[in-house]
Amino acid sequence: MFSRFKNILTSGAKAAEGPAVEVRSGDEANSAAAAKNTYRHWMQLGRVAVSSGDFAGAAEYFGQAQAGQPLDPAVRLALGFALMEQMRYVEARPHLSRAMFLDPKNADACYLLGKSFLETRHFSDAIEHFHEALALNPEFEFALRDLGRALFASGHKDHARRVVIQGVVQFPASADLYYYLGNLYVDDRQLEDAIESYGKALAIQPDYAEVHDNISHALVDLGRPEQAVASARRALELRPDYIAAYNNLLWARLFLTGASTAICPTYLTEARDFGAKARAIAKPFTSWHGNSGMLVDTARPRRLRVGLVSGDLRVHAVGFLLEGILPKLNAAKLELVAYSMNPHDDELTERMKGWFAQWAEIAGRSDEEVACKIHADGIDILIDLAGHTAHNRLTVFAWKPAPVQVSWLGYLASTGVPGIDYVLADPVSAPPSVRDQFTEEVWCLPETFNCFTPPTADSRLAVAPPPALRNGYLSFGSFQRMNKISDTALSLWAQILLRLPTAVLRLQNAQLGAAPGRKRVLEALSGFGIAADRVILVGESPSREDYLAAYAQVDIVLDTYPYPGVTTTGEALWMGVPTLTLGGDSLLRRIGASLLTCAGLAHWVAWSEDAYVALAVEKGSDVDGLARLRMRLRQQVSETPLFDAGQFAPQLEQALFAMWHSKAERATR
Repeated sequence: MFSRFKNILTSGAKAAEGPAVEVRSGDEANSAAAAKNTYRHWMQLGRVAVSSGDFAGAAEYFGQAQAGQPLDPAVRLALGFALMEQMRYVEARPHLSRAMFLDPKNADACYLLGKSFLETRHFSDAIEHFHEALALNPEFEFALRDLGRALFASGHKDHARRVVIQGVVQFPASADLYYYLGNLYVDDRQLEDAIESYGKALAIQPDYAEVHDNISHALVDLGRPEQAVASARRALELRPDYIAAYNNLLWARLFLTGASTAICPTYLTEARDFGAKARAIAKPFTSWHGNSGMLVDTARPRRLRVGLVSGDLRVHAVGFLLEGILPKLNAAKLELVAYSMNPHDDELTERMKGWFAQWAEIAGRSDEEVACKIHADGIDILIDLAGHTAHNRLTVFAWKPAPVQVSWLGYLASTGVPGIDYVLADPVSAPPSVRDQFTEEVWCLPETFNCFTPPTADSRLAVAPPPALRNGYLSFGSFQRMNKISDTALSLWAQILLRLPTAVLRLQNAQLGAAPGRKRVLEALSGFGIAADRVILVGESPSREDYLAAYAQVDIVLDTYPYPGVTTTGEALWMGVPTLTLGGDSLLRRIGASLLTCAGLAHWVAWSEDAYVALAVEKGSDVDGLARLRMRLRQQVSETPLFDAGQFAPQLEQALFAMWHSKAERATR
């Protein structure tokens, strides 16, 4: 936005002169001249501050100019712009509205006002003002671009696409519009088309860091993590303080094969770099609840206020995990507060709201505003449920708004954030040998740090006999997203099929509903010697129930590597289908081992690639054993903390209180 509006603030002599002044006497003339000179002085200081990036100073100077010339639309626009650049959107609005009133044909003021509404998620107001700006100036590229953004964010995706495509035609040299067109393709899961559109944006503007970053995200989803890492690093070369690019870089690294990404010094170095950047722009709190120092106030009740920060309090893997746990937590011990980054509520969101004492929407609010709210809410323990995944607010945790801060569920490696004290794990996923891979202290729950919510009753979800009994051949399967289906995983699966020449491989995910995903899998398996007629590729199921029912088509689930399944493993176990996993040397690579051990299936864990292949052949050769296991597995897992929230919740409560007291004791030493 700065590049367009810089000229408004650094040129325009007519605007700088202010409104005409009627002079009636010498004294009045001197007074008017002095006022004009003072106005010019403050405006010039404001322009200099803008040029140096000091928008707080600019707002102060423009405010002084505005006090002297309150009827000048140019100074109102300048002040609104300076406030907008500080994300002080609500404060900017009165000045932008006044500029529009004083100059009704000012498309710039109209656009900025619309953008203030867009950034605070008032989409209908934003759309109205963008339309008005375009009516005043049909060649207003930014207004057309942001109209598309506002339409998309408000759920009018088809209209948004028409607007952006119109923009590409109208402004073929606009890198922004190709960038947003790429984003629309990503939303439609047309990732190859997205990368092509991003490429056109880079052809126009090679140093567009956001485009390199979004290419990184698309490449991860396509299962090309090496290229994704390179794109994220390019974004950081262009913008070393680009927080979002750090998120994509660290996320992409988790999918790399070879040496463990979590213990690789480069990963931890980059995670710490992210934490240092986040801390540098934060102003961490050092006292809470009105106390100096830590937090201990023996007069306070033992009930802890626990805040959960997430963009996934909805139909999502994290939402499904929380759905069973939250109602089982003791409300006399824990008071739950939600800080939701979820832009759209769904049926699970509505159910979840009843389990929280407070619910705050924080999307579109600045880190400082969110951190101050959390601090003012008196949160004792703040839990991050996202890590470096989408819609995270890790930068808020750098402000240390709560005395105890924890990473749980949504991310399986170190966040690198200095303000996060603990990461929740268990003895299998995080033995002592992996704990130096974290900037956080690892805190282990006794059996598992995951607890799955059993699916609702549905006649299609009864456990079915192994399909091998009726088919006469074994069906291996995987329901993982494409980003987890690495070449290493495909190589291992091919070796299994070569050892069992009548077996088939059934893969199902959303990306396999499109030609690029299918082509990649079939070509890779063909290169390993597996014919296409031994591979069944299925796209996304129309509903979760249909997806779960598809487990009846699989005898054994083959886990992915290096990023194993989590929710999919729990769903497979509930449907009576055992998962064969390959353990490794990090929390991420041990999560499958953790889940299966808690389920009583530690003998389904392999600790080398050769053992993984051999174990698949061994288990697949015993169809009768598979049938017996299938009939008892749901009951078996339902009696463990992996599915019994009544067992899991007290263990979580005990851990939270222990963390609290541990930090309190350290603070009072």
